[in-house]
Amino acid sequence: MRKLMIAAAAAGFALSPALSPAMASELQGHCEAYAAENGTDASGCSCLAEIADADATAELMAVTSEADLEALSDNAKGAIQACFPDA
Repeated sequence: MRKLMIAAAAAGFALSPALSPAMASELQGHCEAYAAENGTDASGCSCLAEIADADATAELMAVTSEADLEALSDNAKGAIQACFPDA
């Protein structure tokens, strides 16, 4: 059983890098759509997609309003600050 759990964990780690570009692309698209809908700057969206870790990406993908932005974790807010320093 232990070998099966280790093999499953290794397979998950092996797949993670392959999923990262897709998630980054989705985050960039979500960021750009949010910016267009809200009349804000989208210039940092590619940066955000590159530097956000998996947890921040999940949070940022759920943002649909200003209230959602305010409720983000410090980790996600830090990614935004790094890519949108004037925000």
